Amino acid sequence: MNACSVNTVLSDGSFNNANPGGDAVHTRPASGRVARSFRKASPGRAGPGKVALGRAFPGRPKKPLASRRGTRGGTRSTQRGVALITILFIVVVATVLGVTMARDQHQSIHRTRNALEQGQLKQFALGGEELARQILYEDFSENPNKDHLAETWASPELQFEHPDGLVELQIEDLQGRFNLNSLMDLTTSRGRQQQTRFVALLTTLAIDPVVGARIGDWVDPDQVVRSAGAEDYAYLGLAQPYRTGGQPMVDVSEMRAVLEMDPERYALLEREVAAVADPRAALNVNTASAVVLQAMIPSLTLEMAEGVVAMRDEQEGFDQVSAFLAAAGSPPGSAAALVGLGVQSSFFRVTVRATLQDRVGYLTSVIQRSPIDGSMHVIYRDFTKRFQPRIQEVDPGDNPGLTNV
Repeated sequence: MNACSVNTVLSDGSFNNANPGGDAVHTRPASGRVARSFRKASPGRAGPGKVALGRAFPGRPKKPLASRRGTRGGTRSTQRGVALITILFIVVVATVLGVTMARDQHQSIHRTRNALEQGQLKQFALGGEELARQILYEDFSENPNKDHLAETWASPELQFEHPDGLVELQIEDLQGRFNLNSLMDLTTSRGRQQQTRFVALLTTLAIDPVVGARIGDWVDPDQVVRSAGAEDYAYLGLAQPYRTGGQPMVDVSEMRAVLEMDPERYALLEREVAAVADPRAALNVNTASAVVLQAMIPSLTLEMAEGVVAMRDEQEGFDQVSAFLAAAGSPPGSAAALVGLGVQSSFFRVTVRATLQDRVGYLTSVIQRSPIDGSMHVIYRDFTKRFQPRIQEVDPGDNPGLTNV
């Protein structure tokens, strides 16, 4: 028979395990919570003759201390990892924002600097135009009745320096070229004569005279087709249709749009023609090339025209058209020969090349000067055309340190 084991609670709150078999007696203090936790053992767990006591700590059994410490340590490590990732994310976002702001600020500063320098460059180019106006006005004040290539405005060395660069300019007499706008009206004797002269110019340049009729149809306001010419219907049938100008040309580059005008023909014509606003502007025989002068006088050959040009430049131009006709061997009293010729100019093209540090700007202007009082106004201005200044070889011995201009 099994010995009965009795657990008693002493008056001081300790357990007394009395074992009849003489086993050792163990005692431990019992708190009030433990004392109150006694409950009868369930029949399945209590053996015969045993008194089952309730658990000392009710509820779910707690994990061992080591296990509890490991769980708390893992939780804290996870929290620290999330915090670190959050901080890194904030740093990345702040870095990206900072870089973006710095880049935008740099681009804004760069754009502002570009705009400022471009504005300064434009003002320098306009300064070159103003200098050309002053030169032309002084020329008119000195000699209002004649313009020739020995005057200051025709010099290839026009320039002025500033602390950050250089402004170079060229002044060209547009009335020293054949005026394409003079082909507008064939109903007058002057218009027909200009058409004949232009055909002679094309023949000298080895260009098909058909080009003359097509340019005339381009600038005239009607739709009447000249012999071998072309009006709107010829252009509307192209792969990319368009119409003729129907008005005076503003710039000779409009010739590129004329039917069958190829680059070779354009390159030959561009040097000898101009688009002067006034269709009745006279050709200045003191500034025209030998090729153009040869086209003005039917009896004048190209060799003779070159001789006339050499004589003209040597004596600083002709004072009157009659003097030119005499030099060309044409009867001075011929009224037809005098039509459309002169020794004075009113339309000039000014090309400016301005340099500011490492930047270069260009300006092309057309200035009209009054033949009465010399007053001037700009009728055309273009900042997109580029040009290279004419190079003048200079003897280094005449100006040490200067090789060319």
